[in-house]
Amino acid sequence: MRKRRSGHLDHHSLRLILAFSLVTGLATAFTLIASSNSAGAAASDWTVYHHDVGGSGVDTSGALPSTATPAWTSASLDGQIYGEPLVAGNLVYVTTENDTVDALAASNGALVWSTHLGTPVPSSALPCGDISPTVGITSTPVIDEARGEIFVVADEMINGVPSHELVGLSLSTGVVMLNQNVDPPGAYTPALLQRVALTLDAGKVIFGFGGNYGDCSSYHGWVVEVPEAGGPMSTLEIDPAPGASQGAVWMGGAAPIVDGQGNIWVAVGNGSVASSGGPFDLSDSVLELSASLQLEQSFTPSTRSTDNASDLDLGSSSPVLLANGEVLQAGKSQTAYLLSQANLGGIGGQQATLTNFCGADVDGGSAVVGSVAYMPCQSGVMAIQTSAAPPAFGVLWKTPTGAGGPPIVAGGLIWTISQSGTLFGLNPANGQALEEFTLGAEANHFPTPAAGDGLLLAASSDAVHAFFTAPPPVVGMAATADGGGYWLAATDGGVFSFGDAPFHGSMGGQHLNAPIVAIAATPDGGGYWEVASDGGVFAFGDAGYFGSMGGRPLNKPVVGFAATADGKGYWEVASDGGVFSFGDAQFHGSMGGQHLNQPIVGIAADRASGGYWEVASDGGVFSFGAPFFGSTGSIHLNRPVVAITASPDGNGYRFVASDGGIFDYGDAGYFGSMGGQPLNAPVTGMATTPDDHGYWEVASDGGIFGFGDASFHGSRARLNR
Repeated sequence: MRKRRSGHLDHHSLRLILAFSLVTGLATAFTLIASSNSAGAAASDWTVYHHDVGGSGVDTSGALPSTATPAWTSASLDGQIYGEPLVAGNLVYVTTENDTVDALAASNGALVWSTHLGTPVPSSALPCGDISPTVGITSTPVIDEARGEIFVVADEMINGVPSHELVGLSLSTGVVMLNQNVDPPGAYTPALLQRVALTLDAGKVIFGFGGNYGDCSSYHGWVVEVPEAGGPMSTLEIDPAPGASQGAVWMGGAAPIVDGQGNIWVAVGNGSVASSGGPFDLSDSVLELSASLQLEQSFTPSTRSTDNASDLDLGSSSPVLLANGEVLQAGKSQTAYLLSQANLGGIGGQQATLTNFCGADVDGGSAVVGSVAYMPCQSGVMAIQTSAAPPAFGVLWKTPTGAGGPPIVAGGLIWTISQSGTLFGLNPANGQALEEFTLGAEANHFPTPAAGDGLLLAASSDAVHAFFTAPPPVVGMAATADGGGYWLAATDGGVFSFGDAPFHGSMGGQHLNAPIVAIAATPDGGGYWEVASDGGVFAFGDAGYFGSMGGRPLNKPVVGFAATADGKGYWEVASDGGVFSFGDAQFHGSMGGQHLNQPIVGIAADRASGGYWEVASDGGVFSFGAPFFGSTGSIHLNRPVVAITASPDGNGYRFVASDGGIFDYGDAGYFGSMGGQPLNAPVTGMATTPDDHGYWEVASDGGIFGFGDASFHGSRARLNR
């Protein structure tokens, strides 16, 4: 990953971020408004294409304009990535064309769970298309956090025939909770591509169907809704007349827009009516539908017959609903239309038109801030100012970078991905590039980034790349020998000392090949170690360096670290359960190379026996040279386990989940937890007091929660560097 920063965000630019103006004197406030229809998602989450069901594309977590810093890159996944990454809690969700759903740790990109749903469809089994070698999950999923469920549509080869299956999976474990066929009635399934992203409306999953690239064979566009719990689906068919075809609902991979009244907005591709006197067939149109998919109103260009005949469909992007009551729509015809949300106008009923618009196709979803839309023009993102009284719109700028992927707004910048695989952060005032990162080749022609949990996320062809747009998250803590203080470690290597914990140094501000994942203190508290996900170990104070896995091949990333009782050795553990021992740390065995239901997330040392315990994200505990006291491996957890600590006498252990829930075994006492309590950020670690009569939990924002005799010595709920 390469980063190049060009330019700077000065005070003049910041003022322009807050207020734009056209030469005609139109202005708009840069006001971030969270959607009221976001299925209960926290502001720091990104649970549907372009953040919310209104398709704003705006990160509403409150991050101020800032630069981005590389955080991590995931391992290569098992197939091409076409959908937008999503974020809920402390997990990043991504899907592949191999019909696999993966959950990655937001702190370091490690794989938390992976569910393979079925056999993807070989591209050779389809009449045409440009996705190869297989077609699996092409669309962006949607998350309902209240249900704890992520929904995807997978194209699977079942009994030799392509079949589209709506699958719901547990957010915390990846267990399948729903599996229902959603092929439209009578459809020739090889000719259908489910590309449009999924969204939610009134307890139903909403999505659409179009055709494969090339519009081959015979197909119809569809809008589909299915109850989240499963059951009979409702459909709206496009261009339904006998012998008619096409009318794709695809929108460059964007999701249907759901407005404040629960109505559904889609744009539709070219249909089969190629004569001016032909019947209205819903193609080449903007449609407003009721929650039950009844047509409320529509707009169709008066040029629909020539649009249809020339594949200049209006529906290559999603409708842009603006705060001033207007709608923007542009597709492949290089004509943009301004419409009234209250009266779309039918055929030729636009309020205003811009010709020679974009100079290329407009594909995918836009980002919307008040009355300004940032549109995905394939020759360069465009900022469009609109006005309702009088109805008017014009171009503020077109980015000179040439990057035209569907944009979002995060950290005060406009973020877009070029088809060549470069992520740009654009100045909202003029479209100039302020940030630039090389991602690598893109599989998707319309890639779009996401933001959540303090991260900016962008996919390349088979990996996810994460960048900090907020202070790097805290990933672990360690207590002093007397319990009078503690240290916190962030993913960038920064260490923060509280109480009587002295600062001995850190990797903050220094180059790291991989993010820090854990911190451990020496027995006398005179030093500590930081460990990175590539196995690199960094020693400070009286902590000795005894070797590491840094620079050596690993099957899976390192996720935890524990020191021996005398501090003259330590163990590293990887997410596959592999254990690596250094100094006087003895190897007693590991789960490396053995089957795991869920990945390992931590390790704790038994000071009495010299052995250790591994813990998995489902709470499964594996003992090596140490006694087993119990686990939650067979119990349903609301959130995954993230860390484990041992009793000082070695006769027990406890672990903590990301929601702050505590699970104690052996002589490890329970003194309370944050489980069931509201958290601003997920819990990522814990530490025990020397007498084992208390413990602390730490959240990714640096928040500290003490229980029992664990005293509060301060926190870093907002990290500054």
